[in-house]
Amino acid sequence: MGIKVLILDDEKLERVLIRKGYDWENNGFDIVCEAGSAQEALESMRICPPDIVLTDINMPNMNGLQFVAKALEEFKDKNIKFIIITGYRDFEYARQAVKLGVEDFLLKPIDIENLESTVTKLKEEILKSEEEKRAVNQLKESLNRNMNIVKESFLQRLVENRVSEQEAVNKLNMYGCQSLIDQCICCNIHLEFRQELNEEKKLKMGKDVLTLIEAIKLNPVVSFIHYLGNVILYFSHEDYDLIQKNMELLEREINTLLLLPVNIGMSNIHTGFEGIHKAFMESEKALNARIILGQNRCIRYEDYLKYKKNVDLSDLDWDDFIFSVQNCLESKVEEYVTLYMQRIRESGNMDLQWLKFMTVYILTKGELTLHKLGKTLTNLEALKNFSERVDSIDSIEHMKDVIINSLQAIMDFHRETRPKKGKQVIEQALEVINKYLYDPNLSLSFVASKIYTSDSYLSRVFKQEMKESLISYITKKRMEESIRLLNTTDLKVYEIAEKVGIKDPHYFSICFKKHVGVTIKEYRKAKEF
Repeated sequence: MGIKVLILDDEKLERVLIRKGYDWENNGFDIVCEAGSAQEALESMRICPPDIVLTDINMPNMNGLQFVAKALEEFKDKNIKFIIITGYRDFEYARQAVKLGVEDFLLKPIDIENLESTVTKLKEEILKSEEEKRAVNQLKESLNRNMNIVKESFLQRLVENRVSEQEAVNKLNMYGCQSLIDQCICCNIHLEFRQELNEEKKLKMGKDVLTLIEAIKLNPVVSFIHYLGNVILYFSHEDYDLIQKNMELLEREINTLLLLPVNIGMSNIHTGFEGIHKAFMESEKALNARIILGQNRCIRYEDYLKYKKNVDLSDLDWDDFIFSVQNCLESKVEEYVTLYMQRIRESGNMDLQWLKFMTVYILTKGELTLHKLGKTLTNLEALKNFSERVDSIDSIEHMKDVIINSLQAIMDFHRETRPKKGKQVIEQALEVINKYLYDPNLSLSFVASKIYTSDSYLSRVFKQEMKESLISYITKKRMEESIRLLNTTDLKVYEIAEKVGIKDPHYFSICFKKHVGVTIKEYRKAKEF
């Protein structure tokens, strides 16, 4: 549709002359109304607001100036352009009209060239304004998309305890989510996707869930799609029982609309910065109980704890177990499974539901090695019927077979992806180093433990990929920061040492001389010249 034009004149002949005298349609205009009175014009404008209005001044009941004043007030957000049509005797009226905000005026009898020139100029202004609005809206949309990506990235790291407390406080304040530090409850929504669904369709369904949450006005403080596919919600300062009822309502709505089984894991109430991560971990654990309790449920962390009791696992080193699975140390993994099964037998609890739960418990430990690769147990082709396998357990020996076969599938997956593993280890190590660079406890062992690998393997791969040792890299980064502090502050040497994570000022001085080539005193002296 072209630029919309309304013609207002109480004399029909004048209206016909304006409409017939100029080829409106072929010049990008559409006559949307020919009104014989101001009242008729206003009624038409309420139905279809025009872009340009041509109006006579001398009309009965409501003259052109009164009409323009009323229309400008009623349609002030529409940016309508007004052109006054007047005779020479009305010239003073025309000047008043311009003061009102009228764009231009035409003298009677109307000269078609003047009419064409005036409306063409206004059309160009309107089109330019619309283009600018489109550009601004596109920029806003782009900024919003980018902001959403940045926010979601932060939330992913926050719930997994991969941000500092200070960063968390600052960004939660920036996003208006600071109440989570006072109190929070995490609800973790897991859709049981059909095997044939691709990642794009899964993401769309996740977004559909977020749209549904907004539609039924659950009003979580935070809502986003986790990179493993679950929809994460955080609530603050709300009644726990009410949240549970709302989650049960949401589960029914999702089940009805998406025709997919769904489970929701619900944490206890937590406070403080550490509570955000704890709530997320509890919601994850609560979801583990879905294998036992069945589909389409809201499962509380308390439900999970009922199944986890009556077994002493204090002598199992889970970090070493995870390391063994990730590095495909089959004999070591089998030792852990044997010890685990021994503890299961010693508990004396042979309830099948409990055995199934404890099967899921150990396998979710092994599953942690898949998360950094964006995978879960049920993502692996070899374990696509994982839920059915667990559900079929009918004895303690059967339980052991399911555990060993599932862990074997995880290790086989790691073997297949191993050619890429070296670079992934370096990326993970650098992420840990950047996060904890100024922590005095940062060391080779510290980094290795955070990414579930051995000190020797990390040391070897880091040297091979980065062409320097991990400790040398850490020291270099700390020295770069110390130089910045020396250049921008008046801090004492021991204060700078503490700032960059080195407790011993003497050792700090030795490192500085080694990496910079001069002592701190010499460096400061050189700055003075």
